[in-house]
Amino acid sequence: MKFSVAKLLSQLHSDTPTTITQLQKKLSLSAASEKNQLDIALTALKALGLLRHQDDRIYLQSHDQLVPARLRSSSKGFCFAMREDDGGGIYIRDQHLNHAWDGDRILVKIVREGGRRRSPEGIVQCVLERAHGTLLAIPKRSEHGLIAQPLDDRLPHPIQLPEEDSHHLDASDHAGAVEVRLDRFPIAQHLAQGKITRSLSTSGGEHQDQRLIQTKHGIFGRSSRSRAVLQPLDLQKREDLRTLPTLLLEGYGVSDAPQLPALSLETTSTGSRLWVHTPALAERFTSLGYVDLWMRERGTAICTGRCWQGLVSASLVKASTFAVDEEQAAVSVALDLRPDGTLEGYRFCCSRIQPDVLLKARDFQELATQGFNLRGQLPAPLQHLKPHMATVTQLRTVLGAVRQQRLAAGSIELNLRRPALKAVGDLQAVALDEKLQGWLPRSQDHEPMAWLREAALVANRALGQHCAALKLPAFYVQNAPVEASDLNGVARTALGLESNLELGHDGNAPDGATMAAVLQTAARSRALQQQLRNAVKPCTFASEPGPYMPGGEHKAYAPFVGASAHYGELFNQQLLIMLLCHGKRSDASHPEDVDLASHQSRDQVSWDVLSPRHSKPFEDALAEGLCRHLLDRSRFAAAVEADWIALCQARHLESHVGKTMDGVISGVQSYGLFVELPPTHGEGLVHISTLRDDWYEFRARQHRLLGRKSQRQFMLGDTIPVEIQKVDVLRNQIDLVVAAGSPVGAAGQA
Repeated sequence: MKFSVAKLLSQLHSDTPTTITQLQKKLSLSAASEKNQLDIALTALKALGLLRHQDDRIYLQSHDQLVPARLRSSSKGFCFAMREDDGGGIYIRDQHLNHAWDGDRILVKIVREGGRRRSPEGIVQCVLERAHGTLLAIPKRSEHGLIAQPLDDRLPHPIQLPEEDSHHLDASDHAGAVEVRLDRFPIAQHLAQGKITRSLSTSGGEHQDQRLIQTKHGIFGRSSRSRAVLQPLDLQKREDLRTLPTLLLEGYGVSDAPQLPALSLETTSTGSRLWVHTPALAERFTSLGYVDLWMRERGTAICTGRCWQGLVSASLVKASTFAVDEEQAAVSVALDLRPDGTLEGYRFCCSRIQPDVLLKARDFQELATQGFNLRGQLPAPLQHLKPHMATVTQLRTVLGAVRQQRLAAGSIELNLRRPALKAVGDLQAVALDEKLQGWLPRSQDHEPMAWLREAALVANRALGQHCAALKLPAFYVQNAPVEASDLNGVARTALGLESNLELGHDGNAPDGATMAAVLQTAARSRALQQQLRNAVKPCTFASEPGPYMPGGEHKAYAPFVGASAHYGELFNQQLLIMLLCHGKRSDASHPEDVDLASHQSRDQVSWDVLSPRHSKPFEDALAEGLCRHLLDRSRFAAAVEADWIALCQARHLESHVGKTMDGVISGVQSYGLFVELPPTHGEGLVHISTLRDDWYEFRARQHRLLGRKSQRQFMLGDTIPVEIQKVDVLRNQIDLVVAAGSPVGAAGQA
């Protein structure tokens, strides 16, 4: 079907009528079969009480008993509908799933309210949007004929295949992995139907692994969108910053990675002026045009190691990429910083720049080796930086002060980096910001992305404060501070594991940033940092301003620097361009023009700076669920990237099957131990059934398993020798057993 129920509902309103003709146009339906599907969907939604008709007009009917949610299933068959408003989970029994699958967006009717220790129960009334269009499966014969059994244990639903697909039974490799395209989901007693599109190799190297991940998640590379026509820019009408010394930093290792900002630095009477230049993308295409809607639907760029599925079309990248000694259009912000890193003021502009030099990753390594304090003759590898060394040194000092201000404001940094495997590629680098997890991976001074991240965080803070003050319809990222009760829970765990954490005079845990700093030097550092990570609230996307603690921002955070990587940032760049080009600089009560690009306008403006004609497209996009859509796409991208990392870790450990290695206990459950295997941190399970020397009791509060007779204990953060028994690369499952003859009691600490 060309549209989902969720997309259909997003085009309807409770107070504004919509006709079927208007719906067909909004959903781009032209064929008779597509229009027939729309009629069927409208009839079903009307039967559910979600729509009401008045003459030929359709209105959205609010329904308090139906809750939008995302279905989450476990391999054991337990299903919960996770509310979209983060209001907790709703338990769904098997007989009440109504053919909804893991990951689907659904509407749930609550049939039993929850109690103190019990989740509410519900019934799936409607599937809003399917999460799976293609999947990995194993073809086999059954009583239903030829079927494909999904490899994902959370999808225990066979797919019926046509008989002509039987040749894949013999053509596939030893694992029998195939890509299945779903043509129809289950209806009543009838199975889902699909067709095998190709057999996939599980032993063809990194290229084949890329295809496995792409197939599993339904992503198929980058489209050039060659028919997109871009708008030319007049560089003469932009602020000329070509004489400003400008640096490019090499943050990613592959050429098709998202574009990164350029940096400039000036000395002022009160401190420094840091310039952040991001490629001018929003001015090159029409808002709500073909290119814009295509990028909005895609949502975000996705990285699978050394391969990117880009957000921005290839033609747009080619037109806007920065290069040394080449004049290019940019959207720039001047950030006035005090010596201690405090943001004092800012100004935005449409500019043209000409970068002077590219600092590559090897330059940073060499600078770090030399201590960054180079005087006199530079080493041969750094001779090309000689005219720019003063700027580089000063930039390092300024960004270091900005980082200290961020940490002092409550930003949490954790030393939980992705594994240093070659295939992990660009996922090893830190991002410009974190839009989901609510904390920042700790970076090193010699990483280019660490410098770019600090600059991007303060630039995005400036735009957030500006949009909030001018009441602009912006895309905001929010993250509240960690709850004190959650921090106390982590503190209890840390104290129980004999860490050096100290409580305050009131007996409570310190704030999250302080705790993170202390735990990095604790005896069981990684395990305790993982506990703190689990306590941090995830980020949300919103149309209203709010705090964003990873950036140390307590008021508003509106990202725009990474516009080529995330549509929310591109949306904000469009909004910023609209403000700079069409903003109203005065009104009857204030006849003198106000500089809308500067922080000084925040206290002077008392009128709507954008006319309804200019603000309406942004307001409509936010009202139609843009934030929810982008949050879903960001979570999808995170799931793809996590799967790729897990596959890389499994591949690494595949060659170690049968060997014994020292691992660190990263989790303790009633059914066994999760153990990380350094240095790649691949995680496997020691099942409780393999601990046959004693009967082990699970002590949840103490995070340990304790033997009744021997008093042998396995505790969070312990180092234990384990044997790798089995690695299932397709399912990302690693089976471990405690090595025979390992000593009784805790084997050590990590």
